[in-house]
Amino acid sequence: MLYLRHLDIDDLIILTSLLQPEPILKNIAKSLGLTPPALTHRINKYRAHIPNFQLMTKNRHTNRPMTPEMMQICSRAKQALDTLINNDKAA
Repeated sequence: MLYLRHLDIDDLIILTSLLQPEPILKNIAKSLGLTPPALTHRINKYRAHIPNFQLMTKNRHTNRPMTPEMMQICSRAKQALDTLINNDKAA
């Protein structure tokens, strides 16, 4: 899991946002204060660093659910983000 070294806290937030039932990139971008092109740029970064990163969004012709590997990646990002939040509250 060396690709995790290339992720920062913003990436953890984005990957966690992808766990929503219907992740719509425009809505995720807006909630994070990003433009849709900026979010797309971040997602392309994931494709470069995370093996087998596949994301099908609603604006594509097919709307496939996330692969189990993608679910695992996003779930691990959520766990990492939750850990950071809990450590910050404890400090």
